[in-house]
Parts: sequence; C-alpha cells; structure tokens
Amino acid sequence: MKHQDAYFQNEAIQIGRHAKTLPEQVAEQLLKAIQEGVIEPGERMKEETYAERFAVSRSTIREAMSILERHGVAERIPRYGVRVTAFDPLEIEQIFIIRAQLLGLAARLVAEKHAPDILEQLQDGVAQLKKLANDPKTQPVDYMEISVHMQRILMSASGIKRLHTMYEALSDQALWRFAIREKAVSFRTQKRRKQSASDWAAVVAEISTGNGAAAENAAKSLLHSSYLAVKETLSFKDVSKE
Repeated sequence: MKHQDAYFQNEAIQIGRHAKTLPEQVAEQLLKAIQEGVIEPGERMKEETYAERFAVSRSTIREAMSILERHGVAERIPRYGVRVTAFDPLEIEQIFIIRAQLLGLAARLVAEKHAPDILEQLQDGVAQLKKLANDPKTQPVDYMEISVHMQRILMSASGIKRLHTMYEALSDQALWRFAIREKAVSFRTQKRRKQSASDWAAVVAEISTGNGAAAENAAKSLLHSSYLAVKETLSFKDVSKE
C-alpha cells in the first residue's frame, strides 16, 4: 500500500480548480490509478483508507466508488465491500469469440464488395503496421491504434451499421477497455506485433482476391491470435483465483 501513498501524493487533487464535484474528482484519480495498475484487479478498496489518503469524508469516497461501479470498473461484494473489478477469463474469451465472428463477417462483406478505395486504405494500414512492427522502439499503444483503425475501416465498409455498432459496443465494455485495450495487452512484444502485422497482411490479401470465405477465416484467425497473446500476458489461470 506504500506505493499507493506515494502515487496519490503526486496526483493530489486541487480542490476549487475543477468544475466537477469532489466525488467525481476522487473517482477520476482512482480510475487513473486502476488504469496504471497502481490499484490492481480484484484489490479491495476500503473507504477509510481512501478517505484518509484524499483527506475527504467517507461519504465522498462512497460516492466516488459508486461512480466507478456505474462504469463497471469496481464492484460491490456483499459482506465484503468494494473491489476493483477482477479479470474474468471466461468473459474476456467470450468477447473475443463474438468480436472474431463480427470482424470475420465484416471482412467477408468487404471482400465481396470489390471496393478499390477500401482495399487501398487497408493496404496502407498494413504498410504502417509492418513499419511499426519492425521498429523495436514502437510503443504497444501506437501499434494498437493502427490495428483498431483497421478494424473500424472494415466495420464501416461492411455497409451494415448495426454490425459496426455492435462491435464498438463490445469495445466500450469496461472490462475490455481497462483490461485489454487501454493497456494494449495484445501487442506488448515486438514478436507479437510482427505476428499481428502478418495476420493483417493475410486478411487484406484475401480481401484483395475477393474470396469472402477466406477473408472471414483470416480475420477470425487474427483475433484468435490476439486472444492467445492476451491469455498468456494476463496469466488468466492465476488471476481467476484472486
């Protein structure tokens, strides 16, 4: 807990300089600490601890934690209290499975459209991914942004608005955003980034041939590889026991 004391001293809230309420300000600081791993998944969040740390009342902390609960970042356990939402390996796997089906469908539809402008955008994206993957200094989040952009191109080009909406809704789930996307878990190593760039090249190659079924399978394979990387990085087997 000492590392948290030092963290929150550096992130002290300046009361009176924000338009947001005090609980909202506290919630923002707690959320940032969760995102940066200072407060870990599954960790209990005691009201008295944070009331003392932020020099506010326990009711303020209680309201701040309620804000985190509404965002899905924290959960209240009967006779236990509030804790940071723990990784749920099964839920993450299910999200990957659903996303793979949706991305696969989008890739099939785009392949069958034979749209040169979309293909050009995707090929440009693959070139960017390969360049980033070949640079050992690339930050995972920078690679992730291009990969996400590629996914959005496919979704938008599919021509099915509902498909795009469903895919984005899955991406906005708190568990996915804070455990996977914002930490770029899938792309932490250069080896993994190179694999991803190769997977994307395969997807775009199949789209260029107009082979819808092959494009669909390639897109599903891309997300399956991403899931395996996440599974290994997060050590699901250990996290699920917390």
